[in-house]
Amino acid sequence: MRYLPIHQIEEDSILAIPVYNDGGSILLNANTVLKHSYINRLANLGYAGLYIYDNISDGIVVKELLTEQLKRNTVSALKSVNLDACRLMAHSIVDELMNKSDVSLDMVNIASFDNYTYIHCLNVAVISVIVGIGMGLNYTQLRELSEAALLHDIGKIAISLDILNKIEKLTEEEMNIMRSHSQLGYDIIKDNYLISGLAKNAVLSHHENEDGSGYPRKLIGKYIHLYAKIIHVCDVYDALVSNRVYRKAMNPADALEYLMSNCYIMFDVNCVKKAMEFISPYPTGITVLLSNGQEAIVVQQNKLNHARPKIVMIKNHEEIDLMKVFNLTIVKIIT
Repeated sequence: MRYLPIHQIEEDSILAIPVYNDGGSILLNANTVLKHSYINRLANLGYAGLYIYDNISDGIVVKELLTEQLKRNTVSALKSVNLDACRLMAHSIVDELMNKSDVSLDMVNIASFDNYTYIHCLNVAVISVIVGIGMGLNYTQLRELSEAALLHDIGKIAISLDILNKIEKLTEEEMNIMRSHSQLGYDIIKDNYLISGLAKNAVLSHHENEDGSGYPRKLIGKYIHLYAKIIHVCDVYDALVSNRVYRKAMNPADALEYLMSNCYIMFDVNCVKKAMEFISPYPTGITVLLSNGQEAIVVQQNKLNHARPKIVMIKNHEEIDLMKVFNLTIVKIIT
């Protein structure tokens, strides 16, 4: 299978990974034959691209980290603001990820404009737990981190969609309303005694910056809890690589560059370094431009160096391991 931008998908392509609607239910099942009407409808809903099967990418496997059932249940819990269910879903995310021998973020984010907030919260929880595992957090800590990450944007339910999805630049007043979501989120969950105090604090603090320029309390790095630091990195990364009504998604490689360039300013450098160990700048199934001017599809990641994966050339279907071919590099992702 391979990932293609929505405008490059041809009629009668076969869908490889299901598409979900804003309620967490499957909109299109895997193996659906895509007609023009389906493709146009998905484009209008804001889906930037899809995973499809084709002859060139035959044999490429993209691993989904969570079961479809857990994803549906989590989105449903978030949408209904069922805090107890969200907490249980957060714990289930930890259990599923800890039971996998190899966890890394190797997929392009697929979400519509309408279900962005819920899918974003789910993605941030997954990435945060992966980073937490890499940083050696214990089981209890991972569950607390997952609770906070899943609920980090719950305060946005109290903010108008006119502001959340505004295409034009927000006014200062609107920006202040947007910035209030971390406090609003804390207010929503603060009286739930089952959610840990550290998780509640992380929801409140996930937009605090290392240099003290964040909000709502303008904390500097040493006063920001590790959970909030992790979530801040994962939150911004997933937001950057997501398609929004007011901007196109940034590709993963560029998003990682953004994280690195803002270490010590916005982000904790150790959290960024750990995230980069598990996030692939060139996800499996993506099309890339090489330094020789040819295009290729990423086939498999190299754990020692995510920047040099195994690829298959589109022109002649030759497979190349970039860890063994040193005169060839990836220039950019083709979108």
